[in-house]
Amino acid sequence: MKGGVDKIRESLTGLATLAGRVAAEQAEEIAAIAQRYETTLRGGGTLFFAGNGGSAADAQHLATEYVVRYHTTRPAMRAVALTTDTKPLPSRAISSSCIPRPGRVPT
Repeated sequence: MKGGVDKIRESLTGLATLAGRVAAEQAEEIAAIAQRYETTLRGGGTLFFAGNGGSAADAQHLATEYVVRYHTTRPAMRAVALTTDTKPLPSRAISSSCIPRPGRVPT
């Protein structure tokens, strides 16, 4: 079992190193994205998430995190996973509503 523990330590150390790099190199960009999300939601807009394959499952999970209240009592926020709610796709694809603008945040 010793080899297993060493592998776990190695993997966790690598993850910690990656997290440190992301914090050092991407914090400003992440904060800007968070601000854009907040501005959109406070303005009554909707967040749209999309993905393909495993990313489709991620999109569904992210949208659910905004809509469902988990640990806190708060109003649901407007978010849609386009991979699970496909009815708006055809109309969005043929209209100008698919062009990003204030109040619409494609992700």
